[in-house]
Amino acid sequence: MRIHSSNPVYHSINNTIASDRPVTYTNVAIKTVFLVLITLGTGCYFIANPNLVSIPLLIGAVIVGFIAVIIGTRSVRFAPYLSVLYAACEGLILGIVSVAYETLYEGIVPTALITTVVVLLVMMLLYSMNIIKVNVRFASFMVVALITVIMMSVLGMILPFGGGTLYIIVSILSALLSAFYLFLDFENIKACVIGQVDVSYSWVLALGMMVSLVWIYVEILRLLAFFGNHRN
Repeated sequence: MRIHSSNPVYHSINNTIASDRPVTYTNVAIKTVFLVLITLGTGCYFIANPNLVSIPLLIGAVIVGFIAVIIGTRSVRFAPYLSVLYAACEGLILGIVSVAYETLYEGIVPTALITTVVVLLVMMLLYSMNIIKVNVRFASFMVVALITVIMMSVLGMILPFGGGTLYIIVSILSALLSAFYLFLDFENIKACVIGQVDVSYSWVLALGMMVSLVWIYVEILRLLAFFGNHRN
């Protein structure tokens, strides 16, 4: 049974028919690594050339990256190009964000990168061991949890009290939630492989994994910053 993940990237692969060129786990893995490398390369480029970065460019990258994901969920034909575009935009954004965090908290970026990889590997191990049943009930719980975290975040911004405590609670819950959402991503990829969905959808699946990994990295950065030692 296919689990409908709340990750918007997977909405376009529901109800597809079997293909004589089915997607494989290797297809998705290779393309995901490729997109990660693009993100890292783009981020390093703009870190090395900070004079090229401007507020309009950052805003444009956010908008273009968001549009790329939205369109990529609807068009398998353009998914390869939009995936690369999204990865490049996120490289710019995360590169600048990472520099800002590293300036304030020494060593936070390497720690966040390593932690993101560890989280991915641990989630893959837990999923393969079938410790947590990924079913419709689990998916529904995750959606409710996401809405709850979003509401708590909004309350934390508008309430004049409990900001520090509420912030740390939201940060911890967001980090955990981003990690557990990988289970839904894994389940969708597994369903596509078993259902012999066409190999062209591997770009859509890889884009979905990138969205999740970016989310995890950002949440880990926030969490590490809260517990880290601020530079004087």
